[in-house]
Amino acid sequence: MDSDILKFFGVMASLTVAGVFGYAGVVLVNALHQRLTRRRSPAIEPEELEALRAQVVEIDTVHARLEELEQRVDFAERLLIRGEGPAELTSPTPDPGR
Repeated sequence: MDSDILKFFGVMASLTVAGVFGYAGVVLVNALHQRLTRRRSPAIEPEELEALRAQVVEIDTVHARLEELEQRVDFAERLLIRGEGPAELTSPTPDPGR
C-alpha cells in the first residue's frame, strides 16, 4: 500500500513538473515571438505614414524638376559649344537713347 501511495505522488509530481516546464516554454516562446515581431515591423502612426508619403511625393516632384533643369543645362552647353547664341548677347547694339 505504501508503494501505491509513492507511485501516486511520483506520477503527480511528474505531471506537475511537466506542466510547469510546459507553461514556462509557452511563456518564453510567446515573449520571443513578441520581441521578434517588434523588431521586424515597428509601429508607425497613421499621421507619420501620411507625412512620409507626402515627402515621397515632394521628392518625386523635385527629382522631375531636377531632370528638366539638367536637360536645359545640357542644351545650353551644346549651344555654347557650337558658338550659337542669341544675337543680342553676342553683338550688342548701342542704345539710341544714350
